[in-house]
Amino acid sequence: MRIHKVLNNNIAIVRDAQGRDQIVSGRGLAFGKRPGDEIQDAVVTQTFTLQTKSTAALAQLLAEIPYIYLQLTGQILTQARQAGLDLHSGAVLTLADHLYTAVQRAQAGASVPNVMLWETQRFYPREFGVGVAALALVQAKLNVTLPADEAGFIAFHLVNAETGSEGSDAAKITQLMQETLNIVRHHFHFEPDRTTPDYSRFITHLKFFAQRLCRSEAMATVDAGLLELINQRYLAPASCAQKISRFLQGRYGYTVTPAECAYLTLHIERLVYRQAAQ
Repeated sequence: MRIHKVLNNNIAIVRDAQGRDQIVSGRGLAFGKRPGDEIQDAVVTQTFTLQTKSTAALAQLLAEIPYIYLQLTGQILTQARQAGLDLHSGAVLTLADHLYTAVQRAQAGASVPNVMLWETQRFYPREFGVGVAALALVQAKLNVTLPADEAGFIAFHLVNAETGSEGSDAAKITQLMQETLNIVRHHFHFEPDRTTPDYSRFITHLKFFAQRLCRSEAMATVDAGLLELINQRYLAPASCAQKISRFLQGRYGYTVTPAECAYLTLHIERLVYRQAAQ
């Protein structure tokens, strides 16, 4: 590959075989190089391929982030994938930018409280675990201690990287999950056992349920006869699901379809009554 533009010693814009701009990074990759010079694949550690309209903004942002943060982010994302998280490639840039900003804040003696920290630990334990490990990595590599709140913020970046969402979606999805779970708890005067498989399945369902609401995506329809059977057989869970539907409509304007209500009913029934039977 040949250099189209040098951004700094570690980052350059190249053109691929299809004529698309790519941004490549690697320690010393562009040191002493000029446009037209060749770069060996072996020295490239990360590659970013974007639409033409995004390349200039990405290039500027990458040029402003010290290379050590790209390295740190690469290590964090490797840990995340080892933990079973399926992340899209754009996570490198957003997380590196966040880490750089977080370290600058910490060095200035400032911090941002994470009001969703408890919910993050509860709903995204794998992502939060990677966030905690990331704080240890920052401490080891940069000798900077980041507050525990940052583990939650890093977890949110990972959640967004899993879903391909915008930056604010993880917080919104988490809030919807918490509010929905609270309605179930109060409706049944019930505290779920977070160690059970049924709780894990319920939380997984809530994640996708909240994602569909945020994206205005509709679940596949359910046969009318099956809907009637579910509502008749599981009266209390169905009543709770309807309460959740009214709440989401009233507060956010979200429409919960009959199919969504039916699946929510089944998950509520499994969570509440299986635990009560144990």
